Amino acid sequence: MPILLKQFLNICLLNSGPQHLPWSSSLLHFSLVAYLMSGVLSMLAAVPLYQALPIMLVDTGLLLFYPWLCLLAFNKTSRFIQMSAALAGTGAVFQLMVWPFMSYLEPQSDNYASILAVVFLIGMWNLVVYAHIFRESFNIRLLSAFMLALTYAVISATLRQLLFPDAGV
Repeated sequence: MPILLKQFLNICLLNSGPQHLPWSSSLLHFSLVAYLMSGVLSMLAAVPLYQALPIMLVDTGLLLFYPWLCLLAFNKTSRFIQMSAALAGTGAVFQLMVWPFMSYLEPQSDNYASILAVVFLIGMWNLVVYAHIFRESFNIRLLSAFMLALTYAVISATLRQLLFPDAGV
């Protein structure tokens, strides 16, 4: 487990890419479960479990579907396991990083702006890491990879708003 965490942290620090993860469906399953659970955990500060779980199930589905479509377009579907494991594993790391701040993110709080800034910076770092994963997976320029990652983030936010308008996340 510590070796796996170190690999995900190295990807988060842009020191390695998804190609450095083992090609393992077990790793993908573990990463997806970690992503789902850490997402639900971080969302529990804002919404109840009956809303957090379906939101994260949809989000996890998108985390698999969007890269698959992109890999299909680039004719590199053999990279799906490692890329998806990297996205889910690093996503879980970022969700665990943001989790302590979510419980203090109250608009009436004196520290609201500071906490919101930290959450925003973690989110931007997550976006950069996802762009790095896309770049490494597709062998494309960083700007193109960033646009793919940004498109993923916009689709994710839009789906959340369309499917769960009352959740406010």
